[in-house]
Amino acid sequence: MGRKRVLAGISAAVAASAIGLAPAAAAYAGGTPAPSPTGGSEYGAALARVKPARPVASVFAVNPKVVVAPRLPRLRVRIDQPGARTVRARLVFRPRGAGTLVRIDAGALPTGRRVAVAWPAGAQLAPGRYLVQLIVRGRGNRVLARPARASGKTTLTVRVPAPPPAPPTPAPAPAPTAPVPAGTVFPVAGPHTYGDGIGAARNGHTHQGQDVLAAEGTPVVAPEAGTVLYVDNQPSAAGWYVVLHAADGRDMFFAHCQEGSLAVAPGVVVTPGARLCNVGHTGDATGPHLHFEIWVNGWRVNAASTFIDPRPDLLAWDPTA
Repeated sequence: MGRKRVLAGISAAVAASAIGLAPAAAAYAGGTPAPSPTGGSEYGAALARVKPARPVASVFAVNPKVVVAPRLPRLRVRIDQPGARTVRARLVFRPRGAGTLVRIDAGALPTGRRVAVAWPAGAQLAPGRYLVQLIVRGRGNRVLARPARASGKTTLTVRVPAPPPAPPTPAPAPAPTAPVPAGTVFPVAGPHTYGDGIGAARNGHTHQGQDVLAAEGTPVVAPEAGTVLYVDNQPSAAGWYVVLHAADGRDMFFAHCQEGSLAVAPGVVVTPGARLCNVGHTGDATGPHLHFEIWVNGWRVNAASTFIDPRPDLLAWDPTA
């Protein structure tokens, strides 16, 4: 009996001690987080504050890399950022050396797909070399990550435009060696029809003369007496051409001559019907024809030079009209 009483007393003391400790643990307010039944739940708030991944420019293209002013390159970008539908972006053109910094606000761009960035109206880039940088603010105000393969930077060179070609120097018109014979002739010495006339639409301009359609190799002749001013070739437009200063003071332009058919040279005095060249389709021509123009106050001499409709003259000279 005595041993049982001792053990019962020890058990009661241990129980009382445990009951006394429980309130102390619940009221713990020390600097180190107290243990909790869930284990480490205090760190959940810290994990929720982890910043989102930074946006990446998977596409940043400025093409072409070399342009001639005032042309501007095309701009293409694709921004990727997990969890973000859009990002805000702008492009900065930093001159290498003297020059003006140019910024383009691209606004809110959708993520995950390639988009074009439009140049603002009136935008210009002065000739020079530029470092082009893509600036991005994404989800969580995160800025663009710049790994080696997607740095969001590139270069651009803007070249000075080539000066326009100088007009050919006209040869001095020598005095005629013989009296000017009377009469005029049609400039195409063979069967012909009429094509496009004054004002017909062309790429970037309007037609300034009258087309006369005829077979390749048909002679092109001087409608009036005069002096040859120019014989030249313009591969991208008129092809081989002749300019005649007629005796009535007007200048006449004959274009698309057959290659190798030129029969005159600058300074040569011709009479009506003298062969100048043959009908061809050199230059910007889809088929054989003569492109014929008449100018007053000289052929492209100054601002006073003006082309007129040659069709009335052609009809007056045409024996088949």
